[in-house]
Amino acid sequence: MKNNNSNSSNIVSIVSYVNANIDKFIIYKENKGKCGVYRWNNIITGKSYVGSSIPLSGRFRAYYSLSYLNRRVEKGSSAIYSAFLEYGYINFSLDILEYCKPDELISRE
Repeated sequence: MKNNNSNSSNIVSIVSYVNANIDKFIIYKENKGKCGVYRWNNIITGKSYVGSSIPLSGRFRAYYSLSYLNRRVEKGSSAIYSAFLEYGYINFSLDILEYCKPDELISRE
């Protein structure tokens, strides 16, 4: 997964969720059983975070688990986890950049 400030605005998403807090359950439902590449956008800092997962809904459940985020931050494992805790989900949007086959995920990310 990559933290990207410069080129993220040039990438067109196929699905966008404007408010990650309000759209939480829609995000789960619409991405259940799918794999693909996504981008979290911090609307306060302008930073974005690109990742991929099989399945997307499982990864999103981890992102929405405060206990999971806190454990990961204690281990110092990821800037995105810290950003969710610091800024709150209300200050993030989510873009699905593409749905793809599991064996294509890493190259597409």
